[in-house]
This record gives sequence, C-alpha cells and structure tokens, in this order.
Amino acid sequence: MNNLVYEKPYRVNTYEADASGRLSITSLFNYLQDAAARHATVLNFGKEHLEQDNMFWVLSRILVIMDNMPGWEEELIIRTWPRGVDKLFALRDFEVLGNNGRKYGGATSCWLMVNRENRWPVRPDKLLEELKGNMLNKSSLERSPSKLTATGNSSYTSQVFPVRYSDLDINMHVNNVQYIKWVIDTYPLDFILGNKFESAEVNYLSESVPGDEITVRASETGEKIFDHSIIRKNDNKELCRLKISWKT
Repeated sequence: MNNLVYEKPYRVNTYEADASGRLSITSLFNYLQDAAARHATVLNFGKEHLEQDNMFWVLSRILVIMDNMPGWEEELIIRTWPRGVDKLFALRDFEVLGNNGRKYGGATSCWLMVNRENRWPVRPDKLLEELKGNMLNKSSLERSPSKLTATGNSSYTSQVFPVRYSDLDINMHVNNVQYIKWVIDTYPLDFILGNKFESAEVNYLSESVPGDEITVRASETGEKIFDHSIIRKNDNKELCRLKISWKT
C-alpha cells in the first residue's frame, strides 16, 4: 500500500468511550481529524508545511455514516486517503475498520486551505499537483457532504454559553470537534442512552473565537433526525449547521 493511503491504529480508551461503553461521537471525530493531519504531514502538505506559506487547513464539510460504534478497549484502524480537488475543496475520505477487517463505517470530507492573515480560502490545486493522477479513485460513501439548508422553526434553543479556553485549538479558534460536543450535550440523557448514533453531516460556516457567546438550536425533521444550528449571539451569525440521525 503506497503512502497515498494511510492507516492509523487506535484503541478505545476509557476516556474515549461514552456512557454506553462505546466509542463516543466526539472521540470518533477526533480520530478522523488526527488521521487526516498525520497523513497530510506524510504527504508534505501538513500543518508545518502550510505554515511556511502562512496557510492552514480548515474542515469545511464532513459526512460520517456508521453501522455501529466500536466498544471500549476495542482496537480499530482509521484508513484515509485524499480523493482529489473540487474547486476550492480538497477532498478526503475515511474508513473505520476493526482489527479483523470489519468495516464499522466511513466518512467523506471537504477541506479548505486558508490564508492565516486575511482568512480567505486559497485554491489547493498547486499544493496537490504532485498527487494528481495518483490519488485513489475510491469513495467511502455513496455521496459527498452536501450544503445543508438553514434550520427551520426551532423546537429547542439552548442557554447562552461562552467560548472557553478548552474549546480552542492551535489556530486559536474553536476546534471543529467542539461544535459536535456542544450539540450532543443538548440532547436529553434518556434519548442518548436509548438510541445509537447513525450519521452526522456538518457544515462549518464561520470560525468562533474567545469572547464569542454561543447558543444551539434544534428541530426534528424526521424520525430521529435532527437539524442543528450553532449561533453566535454577539451578532446572530450562524457558525455551523449539523444534521444528526439516530437509530434504536
């Protein structure tokens, strides 16, 4: 297997499992982010390489679909590969595998290369030029992440809370996994314990930084399917849209 496909083993530690005894949703997203970052470094377009040109990667869209979640202390492998370029987006796919080869699920994502000074996206074509023609022509899911529509009439709005230090990443804005955590924490405990995570589709619309005050809105759009919107109360700007589906 050449270096265009990357595999990283993980073990579900106690602090990465939720109350059900299975890998938490936020830990899954952390695994995906970690594997993507490590592979980008192997391919010479990771954080340290982009910093030389005052750039950094931003996750713009992601779709994750899971048949099941690995259990506590289970060993698994995240397999990932770059899938090409679509205009401003660099595409990356993932498979979540058990150590026996069982496929738990997959994910597909769209990334933006952003100028650190003006926060404008930059086309990734030149950076990925060397990989053209050699990228794995394989999709882990049947479709790519889509542009989600705005949440309709909200059935739930959370209390306002501030962006905290623990929400931030090395780029001094809210880490993309924290948006998932904010949303999951709005669900009633009985619902979380009585249902299993099935899929999440996320659109990251704008960054959030210290000083921002946040609220989460939700509406049920289908059987155990919920649309969420994360709003910055300072200026009522929408920062993120999420669609999450659950199953019994």
